Amino acid sequence: MIKKWKKKSSKYLLENKIFKMREDLVTSPKLKTDHNVWVMEVPTWVNIIPITPQNDVVLVDQYRFGSEKSSLEIPGGMVDPGEDPKEAAIRELLEETGFVGKKVIEIGRVESNPAIMSNYTYTYLALDCEEKSSQKLDGTEDIEIIKKHISEIPNLIRNRDIEHALVISAFHFYNLYLSSE
Repeated sequence: MIKKWKKKSSKYLLENKIFKMREDLVTSPKLKTDHNVWVMEVPTWVNIIPITPQNDVVLVDQYRFGSEKSSLEIPGGMVDPGEDPKEAAIRELLEETGFVGKKVIEIGRVESNPAIMSNYTYTYLALDCEEKSSQKLDGTEDIEIIKKHISEIPNLIRNRDIEHALVISAFHFYNLYLSSE
């Protein structure tokens, strides 16, 4: 069994509203050698697969600064301090799309990137979604709503129209959910 590495010291290199960058000095339990490692402390994230009564998935197409291109995704975002992840998913769905689901179910959780990040991403499924309001986007969001039938999702992934790893993970959780029903 892999033993936990001992943390000798820790310091923050950068702090902003999205993440904190931390540098830790750690000791390998196997080699007894010291190493610097970097960790991004990131709030919990959520994403949500909104499905309409017609079995359309409400997708969002938005510009992503990391990849410097448009990204076809499902709604999602950060959980605010003290906020329940399910409530955050419902909030993100409404803000990004104006849609509301009649039933919202947690279908999965993943470590976002445990090599360098401290957070989890929860995935929810929203059933019988209907448009209830207009989008309420923040200044860094420019989101176009695109509906695709659920049967089209595998080809969107296969053809690299959907490339976001956490979105692909969400659809894997969706398939697991369907197989357990």
